Amino acid sequence: MIEVQTIPMGPFQVNCHILIDRGANEFVVIDAPMMFKLFDELLNAGLRAKWILLTHAHIDHIAALRPLKQKLNCPVAMHEKDSFLLGQVAGNPFQQMLQASVPPDPDEWLTEDSLPKLGSQEIEVIHTPGHTPGSVSFYVPETGVFTGDALFLESIGRTDLPGGDTDILMTSIREKLFALPDVTTVFPGHGSDTTIGHEKKFNPFVQHP
Repeated sequence: MIEVQTIPMGPFQVNCHILIDRGANEFVVIDAPMMFKLFDELLNAGLRAKWILLTHAHIDHIAALRPLKQKLNCPVAMHEKDSFLLGQVAGNPFQQMLQASVPPDPDEWLTEDSLPKLGSQEIEVIHTPGHTPGSVSFYVPETGVFTGDALFLESIGRTDLPGGDTDILMTSIREKLFALPDVTTVFPGHGSDTTIGHEKKFNPFVQHP
């Protein structure tokens, strides 16, 4: 059984999601906004990091990627279409505020055929562009879907930044995320959890066709 710990981190309160399989003594980190003592606690308890998985590469979600990779000694994976954002950390106006390090190159490019594993559980990769070209969501059927900045509680990700596209984001939400079971828990990149069914009914930005 997978345990999820969600920790809002940094000035923008980015949700860092940690998926833990204590039976396998493994964990996966989704997004890397800041360092946090829980990482030390997990390592000290004998758990091993399998992956750092990135929903997208905006600076607030990757600010601590370099020191976190060094601490956890595990591979980093993201979608290649967000690779252009990695080069925009240095000199970013938020770099100092976020204490953001220049990120390392990913170890693997994710596609919808990728199936990173945590213990015996495969993590499905869903390409959900619109907030950024390489935005992805991570789906674990018995746990939920981790949507990054694509879908929030009664809101959606902004599309006015470079690479954003409102029409593409709406397609990602309607055709991919809303295709998941209504009971699916949504773990977003900011804010509180929700469910797919709730968003179909109450999200004012998306009308389910």
